Amino acid sequence: MDSLEFCDLCFQRGKPNLCETYKGSFTKTSPLHFSVQAKLDRILARLGLRARLVDRRWTCVTDSKRKEFIDSLWGIGASVHTLDDHAKVLSRLYKPEIRTPGKTVPVELSDSQSWDEFDPKSRNWIPVEISKKAKSTGTVHLGNILRRSGIDGKTYLRTNEDKNRIVLVPIEERAAYNIASILAWKITISWKSDNTGEHVFLDTNNLGIIPDEISSFLERLGTRDRKTSHILIFDTEDFELVKSTLGYIKIGFEDSPAGTIIPEKKSDAAILISQIEKKRLGVLSGIIQEMGGVIAIQNDSIAITGKRGTINVSFVEDDKSAQDGTAVRVSISALSEPSRLAEILSVIKKRLGLSDLPLDSTISVWWPIITDSDLQYVIQSAISWYSSNPVLACKIIGEADKFEKVKQWHTNIKEGKVRSSLDTITLGKIIRYQQSNQMTS
Repeated sequence: MDSLEFCDLCFQRGKPNLCETYKGSFTKTSPLHFSVQAKLDRILARLGLRARLVDRRWTCVTDSKRKEFIDSLWGIGASVHTLDDHAKVLSRLYKPEIRTPGKTVPVELSDSQSWDEFDPKSRNWIPVEISKKAKSTGTVHLGNILRRSGIDGKTYLRTNEDKNRIVLVPIEERAAYNIASILAWKITISWKSDNTGEHVFLDTNNLGIIPDEISSFLERLGTRDRKTSHILIFDTEDFELVKSTLGYIKIGFEDSPAGTIIPEKKSDAAILISQIEKKRLGVLSGIIQEMGGVIAIQNDSIAITGKRGTINVSFVEDDKSAQDGTAVRVSISALSEPSRLAEILSVIKKRLGLSDLPLDSTISVWWPIITDSDLQYVIQSAISWYSSNPVLACKIIGEADKFEKVKQWHTNIKEGKVRSSLDTITLGKIIRYQQSNQMTS
């Protein structure tokens, strides 16, 4: 997910210097004057924070010092767009108005595709029954949204009446979901909290169809439960903001929680190496060997030897990585996040005196495509490098399996099956460049 994809309305009068892409994570979106940058650097030093590159963008993660960081920005000449600011924009975009679809009308629909109509009561899709006896006719509501599914993917249409004739008007997915939120009935949903009172848990399956702008905001404000992907976790201090934002699209909350969830304590016991995803571990071990390190795989750790000795790296479920002498504990989740992996590689490199490598580009080349976020990271990395180093851009997507997945994604974009804010024109150039290299080699 591109965190800035739905900030287009926020930035109509120009981009701010910093944007809170996720809670506590601030990304530079427009240049700062050198004097302002110096003031910002002093703020980071005072708070014990440091910036790093994420997808080649200056990014600072503040964690528990978020409020103090925001307060420190006022008066130094740097503009910032926080998630609270973003919620205010949403309040102007969505009003809890009530509209109802029109009368039911017959309309001719292709029986070679499946059709669904938006149901305002359930806030979800319901199949449209097509009668083949009446020239493939289905009964739908005027002004409602239809979803057509076929071999070319999903498209969205709205039923209108034009001079006593029923017509289906194609619309973009984003517009379809926005209209659906206006037609939807008001609902009340349940929520849960943990026994510490610090977090609120929300089941997104209860929300039904919601606009992409709202969905993106919730993803940026909260975090996905790693074991149950449809559960979003929010800090209790943000729950009122969640309530008000969902209230814009007529979703309310029960007065008291449906229950409590006892937070699962993550083990700091070492994970067996055989249980770790081989491709994830391969990125770490491959780069270390490229830096001159020697790796020995053990039962529950890997021994890494360099000019300054040997360390033992083990992997744990705990979210935090730690170092104690020659023992290094690495959070298993860090293997799935390029920026965190870069920090760990940097520590190992300095500790063992390994050769210096540009970790930003090296990780991009080694990174596998296992999930959608992996795909987005690889593509964004290749695009960002193309103008200055087209050979590197091709190398990032050049491995056979990665190249096929990138090509398929690019094809889906051109055919309208998926949409993205990434620079697909540049990606097309990279793909053609790589294909020409393959033909001449």
